[in-house]
Amino acid sequence: MKVLALDVSGNYSSISLLSDQEVNTFTQTHARKERPDWDKLFLSIGFDSKEGFDTLDGLAFACGPGSYTALRITASFLKAIAEVKKLPLLAVSNLESMAHEASMWIDEAETKICVAIEADVKESYFCSYQKGDHKLNQIAAENVMQMDKLLELLQKDNCYFVGTGWPEAAENHSQFLSQVLGSAEPVAVLAKKRLETGESFLPENANPVYLKTPDYKKS
Repeated sequence: MKVLALDVSGNYSSISLLSDQEVNTFTQTHARKERPDWDKLFLSIGFDSKEGFDTLDGLAFACGPGSYTALRITASFLKAIAEVKKLPLLAVSNLESMAHEASMWIDEAETKICVAIEADVKESYFCSYQKGDHKLNQIAAENVMQMDKLLELLQKDNCYFVGTGWPEAAENHSQFLSQVLGSAEPVAVLAKKRLETGESFLPENANPVYLKTPDYKKS
């Protein structure tokens, strides 16, 4: 199984090529409004953009929540390739991919993982997950949460905290996983698992998730 995944939803651009058990990932941070150079991303992992797509079993991208422009560009770019090459295209939640990455750092067989990604100075994109035995279950719907509510969550000690959207107090919490920064690698891993189920993933169904309207203005 060979999957190419992209995550350019925020202040970094990341690309990952997963082939069976081997994975090659490149991530570069940058200003949030900068857009990726696709050719440079492909070259960073040695992917041949002229012939490499014919060797793939699927494409995947981090579908948000995140930057509206980056999500829209990535979805449009990969949909066109998926249609031409007749490849399945999977849209994977940024929040879920970070929760999956976090689960790799946690020894407990069962625990709760709370993920918050910066949306504005006063609020963040949020979702929580239950880590089970080799499985991650979403507890509630993805939503936009105010900072005061996030601060209340930090008072709990029965879960792990992940992401850029937490109040500064999170850095002092013993179960804040600062090493989980997000990348295309967990997107590729989750996409591979879903492709292995045999389910069909049509490009037209792989759409960005914004949570906020496209005309939203940050304060």
